[in-house]
Amino acid sequence: MDTVTYPDHRVVEFIDEHFIPARVRTKGNPQLLKDYFVTWTPNVVITDDNGKVHYRVEGYLPPEEFVARLSLGAGKFHLDRDEFDLAAERFEEVAQRHHGSEAGAESLYWLGIAHFKKTHDPAQLRPCWQQLAEEYPDSDWTKRSKIPA
Repeated sequence: MDTVTYPDHRVVEFIDEHFIPARVRTKGNPQLLKDYFVTWTPNVVITDDNGKVHYRVEGYLPPEEFVARLSLGAGKFHLDRDEFDLAAERFEEVAQRHHGSEAGAESLYWLGIAHFKKTHDPAQLRPCWQQLAEEYPDSDWTKRSKIPA
């Protein structure tokens, strides 16, 4: 990640725009590893100012996929804080920019949830989850969206 992903201008720009980054060395910090359930590195944890984890990216990813995951993390951060319009904006951006990827599938799943949570109308899930099923029929996110009758 240090040689390819982190220095990439897309990653740098996205992080600068959306996060306050902090890099923590894992060696010599066993309690921190336990507190954040870090079992493998690289491990990027998106937290709020109280340290509550909203999203995690584990393992190596190339720059474009890493930006997609960071954007999903920003969306989850907003969703968890009931900032539904901001969450939907992030998820829509991932769905469009990363169409055809695993991140694109995940974004449609969470986009439906953001719309539902804003309105409390279950019908708001349907358009996103239908698109998810059509574009990503074999995705785990599609399986998660299937509500038993």
